Amino acid sequence: MTGYQREDELLLCCARTEASPELAARIRALAAADVDWNYLALLARRHSITPLLYRQLQRHASELVPSAYLAKLKLHYQENSARNTILTAELRKLIEIFRAAGIEAIPYKGPALALFAYDNLALRRFVDLDIIVKKSDVPRARDLLLAEDYEPTKSLTAAQQDLLLRTQHNLQFALDDRRLLLELHWEVAPHLFASSVQENELWKNLITIDVNGTLMKTLSADDLLFSLCVHGSRHLWERLGWICDVAELIRRHELNWPALLRRALETDSERMFLLGLHLAQKLLHAELPAEVKQRCAADARLQSLAANVVEHLFNGPTHVPATSTEIFKYNIGVRKSLAARARYFVHMLRPTDGDFGAHSLPARLSFAYYLVRPFRLLFKTKTT
Repeated sequence: MTGYQREDELLLCCARTEASPELAARIRALAAADVDWNYLALLARRHSITPLLYRQLQRHASELVPSAYLAKLKLHYQENSARNTILTAELRKLIEIFRAAGIEAIPYKGPALALFAYDNLALRRFVDLDIIVKKSDVPRARDLLLAEDYEPTKSLTAAQQDLLLRTQHNLQFALDDRRLLLELHWEVAPHLFASSVQENELWKNLITIDVNGTLMKTLSADDLLFSLCVHGSRHLWERLGWICDVAELIRRHELNWPALLRRALETDSERMFLLGLHLAQKLLHAELPAEVKQRCAADARLQSLAANVVEHLFNGPTHVPATSTEIFKYNIGVRKSLAARARYFVHMLRPTDGDFGAHSLPARLSFAYYLVRPFRLLFKTKTT
């Protein structure tokens, strides 16, 4: 690999569940050099891939890593495994509660993704739970969560919650003084941000997985891959762990590439989808069909976006949030058509829970949230 400093390259070599003999040899060669182990550990934590770093170093270069740093990585690995076990138990409980109430609920990301893409609950870091229900079931699901001592993370009136249900795609809850966070989704992403998986398609294409002894419905490999690419774009691919998710899913599952490419075109989100795939191939050597690689190579804007993402991924061990201007430029660039850019612009102007927290308005004046939001965005842009 070229263009990376030693610690960046070592992290990339370790950012996967399996290493070929050639890759294992490269890990050893890098580990034997003059590595800033503190920098590497911090960079891994920033990108939520400490479990993968520990796994590969322990397997292929344990005697080359200073014992104190390897011990710290092992401790982080064990703490992550224990937390994931607790979160998985909570997920199993909630799925059973929803099931008993006649609510079809599916896990998204979290434990389900760790098992589906990594085949190991301990190898993916997650700190919250995500559950998708049908939009019509959100009020009942919310009441069940409240009965289980969950509390909304934002204090919203009934009118504000109803407006959020119309304008956004999830509600956030917390348990045990915010030690556990849960997002209740009714869409994978706001449809104005990207039409990733339509609700009627999502519920028809579910598959069954075993999550520590509990059978659950979850997204198919195709739907999950598309959703992960949309999710990564929503967050500007600021975390290498999200790219690992895409790469591991591609490695472990058969995918219907022609259908995925058709969907990308039909939903006007081709560049958004291809960018996630290109990053997985560029950074983690995920194997892509020739047609996918050709489409990526032919898109100069995609190449520019990818270069910018990579530059920000390795700009130090501390995450620096993107400014409002950077977020806007990225989201305009990742969309090819004027129609897709217009939809994103409308999405930006729709009220969020942050708007409700800044201004509490009576139900009869809820339309004013739409009027206030542009000024909040403008003020945020000027101060970042």
